[in-house]
This record gives sequence, C-alpha cells and structure tokens, in this order.
Amino acid sequence: MFRTTGVLAAAALVASIVITPSSASAASDWKCYGTQVKRCATVVWDRTAGTFRAQAKITDVAGGGSFQVKVTDVKLLRTKESDYVTVRSAKDYDGWHDTEDFAATATIDPCFPGQSFTVVATFSWKGASSGEKTWRPNWAIGNVCD
Repeated sequence: MFRTTGVLAAAALVASIVITPSSASAASDWKCYGTQVKRCATVVWDRTAGTFRAQAKITDVAGGGSFQVKVTDVKLLRTKESDYVTVRSAKDYDGWHDTEDFAATATIDPCFPGQSFTVVATFSWKGASSGEKTWRPNWAIGNVCD
C-alpha cells in the first residue's frame, strides 16, 4: 500500500492563507486542487445566522482513474496573529465513496474583530492499481471577522 501524508505546519499555513472579508459570501469560494481527484475546502459564513463553518469535499473526476474517495477530520480553526485554535471539528468516518464525499463542521458564533477562520481536512483516495493516498494540505482559506 502506497501512502503519502502531508503535515500541517503552522508556518506553512500562515504563508498560504487566502483571506476573504466576511462581508462577501464564502458559500461558493471553494479552494480546489487536483485533476483526477478534486480536493476542495471552504469556510462558509451564514450572513443570516452570523455563523461560520468549515466544509470539505473530494470528487473522483469523470474520465480520471476511477478512484474511491473520502474526506475525514475536517477542522474549523480560529486564527489570531499566529495562534491557531480548533473551534469545531468533524471526524466523518463514514467510509469510502464511489464518486464524492462531503463533510462539514457544526457552526460557531460569534465573530470577534481581528480573528479569522480557516479550514483544514484530510483527503484520501484509492484506485485498483494506485493503492491509497492521503493528502492534508499545507494551505487553508479564511474568512476575516469585521
């Protein structure tokens, strides 16, 4: 079994956070990587409820290598300067899926000025000839509180 694991490093995370203001809707602001297996994550701000949540999804792209996929261990991190605190997490160990898997944390409220929220997740995929691969990005996207 071939296994690749990336480690989330705080220094790498700081250098690679993509920030969006909370006045913009983050619902469609997925940050995605991959061609045969698309790995995506986002921080969603619900304007009506004034809450944040982390979401992640993985998709076996049509015409690719026919992989089974899963997303696990989704975390919503609160950041302030260089401090990262997990405020919500979803383990989502519902197994392998043929086409797509999605996971989301519970929401959190309130938002305090000077903070932002980021998301990290663990993505895994396997194919008949490729073995299993696990990828945890060293990037995150964020949403800044007003």
